[in-house]
Amino acid sequence: MIQRSAAGRLFISLSIALSFATLDSEISVAAEHGTASVGIAVNACSLLSADEISAIVHFQVEPGLRKDNGAIESGPYDGAYSTTCLWKASEDSANDPRLPLGGARFVILNVMSWPAGSQRAARFLHSFRDAAEDHTISSKPVPLTIGDESLWWGDGVAVRKGHAGYGISVHSVSERSLERQMAQTMASKIVERL
Repeated sequence: MIQRSAAGRLFISLSIALSFATLDSEISVAAEHGTASVGIAVNACSLLSADEISAIVHFQVEPGLRKDNGAIESGPYDGAYSTTCLWKASEDSANDPRLPLGGARFVILNVMSWPAGSQRAARFLHSFRDAAEDHTISSKPVPLTIGDESLWWGDGVAVRKGHAGYGISVHSVSERSLERQMAQTMASKIVERL
């Protein structure tokens, strides 16, 4: 049961960032300022500092590790520019292969930006509702009041603001009951910066 739960949490948290990169042929690197058919590149790591995150989650994190998947040219997120930032606890020495990042505490943020006026950012939040309907995630999304539209999906917060969507998830291990509030606090800071 623990292994299945950990695998599910890993899927939920990282699917935002990694599912878009399953086929290299679907991804190309976008220009730093985007094009008319691709969203503008956003540096996910610039939206929160390691110090801000550490104060919210009550553990020290390393500077963010940025991974841009770039422009998505097909599939449900076509036209988006996808970028991810991972902040890992600095003092953790995790080595349990059954747990996300070996059991380390971390925060992960994925931001997807579509061309202005495209109305495609709503797909991002709708994908969480679809995942709940087909039981990919076990929790029914709970609406929140951040940005234009937002929800708690059981392991993180997803937000839509204008032509961008983002998801943020906290894995604190020992403070699981506080993860929702931590993610909501960070999501509220991010919405002001997009």
